[in-house]
Amino acid sequence: MALPTPVPADPKLSPIAKAAADRYLAAARGLQDRSAWPVLMFTTLNVFLWHLEGFSGDSDPVPEFARVFNDAAAMLESTNGASFLARHFPFGEGGAVDESAFETQVSGLFSDVWVGMADDIYFDQSYNFTRERFEKSGHDPEKVFGGKLCVDAGCGSGKFSATLARLGAAKVIGLDIGEKGLEFARKQAAKVPYGNRLDYRHASLLDIPLEDGSVDVVWSNGVIHHTLNYERCLEEFARILKPGGTLFLYVNGRFGLFELMQDTLRMAMERVPRSLYQYFLQLLGINSGRIYWIMDCCYAPYEWKSRADVEALMKKYGFSNIVQLTRGVPIDQIEQISTGLPYADVKYGEGQLKFLATKAG
Repeated sequence: MALPTPVPADPKLSPIAKAAADRYLAAARGLQDRSAWPVLMFTTLNVFLWHLEGFSGDSDPVPEFARVFNDAAAMLESTNGASFLARHFPFGEGGAVDESAFETQVSGLFSDVWVGMADDIYFDQSYNFTRERFEKSGHDPEKVFGGKLCVDAGCGSGKFSATLARLGAAKVIGLDIGEKGLEFARKQAAKVPYGNRLDYRHASLLDIPLEDGSVDVVWSNGVIHHTLNYERCLEEFARILKPGGTLFLYVNGRFGLFELMQDTLRMAMERVPRSLYQYFLQLLGINSGRIYWIMDCCYAPYEWKSRADVEALMKKYGFSNIVQLTRGVPIDQIEQISTGLPYADVKYGEGQLKFLATKAG
């Protein structure tokens, strides 16, 4: 099994943007001393924060994208070329995500971020966003999940498990490989009246410990593109679903500028310990929801597939009535693409692919 592949070749990707991103990555990898980590953390954070404003306008984002990455690269190049650096703290070996310890590293990343999440974001924001996304796409979430036995496949901190229970699910089984996240989820469940319908278990999505045809709904929210076997996860979801059962699947689609930024920053940060970067973000007073997003973008490997490829895989494993949810809250990439905001497809490619599908009978 191969690691999720960064920066796919995409004929629609701007060569100007790609060249600037490549320059930044080369400059980051050219740093010779760990004392340069603060500069790398600073540039990485500010490139990421730039996109929040840079992608909000109606003009072509490519020129500014290239300028920002080139400016950040110049800062790293200047740091690396400074004559007073005596290489007191040289880099050791490694730093990149290693296949042999992939699940441990990725689950550790998310677990460390989730346990700092505030209750209003954990419970209310997740619930409100889910309801709005479904209703704007023409689906009543309480009809989809109400009274159903649901599996939250890759539940992490359990915030969406809690949302499904709040929407009326009879029971939600949350599965994840991160023990710290599961422990946090169990503590969170004790805070709410629907917590008795939440059941958290340690399990890999590549080998789900549930019987064939035993559940009504599988919910997989932004998970399988982080695994070592995207297709195997879909096969397992199909196996455990009852005939006529429902799959909710969220993955990321074809590449855009956002994904180029994300993969570039992640590869640039491979040698910086994630705990150090998370502490850096906390010291700056960044809220827990945004820290989760930044850490996800800067440390979690992704596998990108097109909408056509994802739909083909779902059909391969017996799913039909495949419907894409093309609406969401204003910050959602797919909402911006679907409502025709200028250059949204340049910024986000196909954006977030969210589907409802039915397991064939």
